[in-house]
Amino acid sequence: MIELTYLLRIGVAVLLSSLIGMEREHNDKPYGFRTIILITLGATLITIFSLRYVELTKEIGVKFDAIRAIAYYLMAVGFGTSLIKRTGKGKFEGATTMATILPLCSVGFFCGIGDYFLAIVSSLIIYSVLKFKYVKIKIKRKRRKKRGHK
Repeated sequence: MIELTYLLRIGVAVLLSSLIGMEREHNDKPYGFRTIILITLGATLITIFSLRYVELTKEIGVKFDAIRAIAYYLMAVGFGTSLIKRTGKGKFEGATTMATILPLCSVGFFCGIGDYFLAIVSSLIIYSVLKFKYVKIKIKRKRRKKRGHK
């Protein structure tokens, strides 16, 4: 039953962030569809990991502050955005790569605590999001048609 709760949390995060990502992609903004989903997915996975780790450490009598992991994630997003390069005319390079690294850290954390279910599900979702390129292409085609290009 716990796994279904986690799947629901991850699913809602992907759904909500995809709506925002599609809007950004449609308006030709620098951080598009996949990047927004991956950043949101990473935050969700870090939060779930923190909650799971609190449960595991309670069993052995160790206290763990779950908020720290979330705060470190936010710092990593801030640092990661400084590594993104502007290549000209509103184009950026490295945003999706940076956004992919963050949720992948969660996969490693889940493996480290032995939560293979969440590690596998997370990896499959990350892989699926990276394959969403077709959405980006479809939105660009619609935008070109509106502007009168072929």
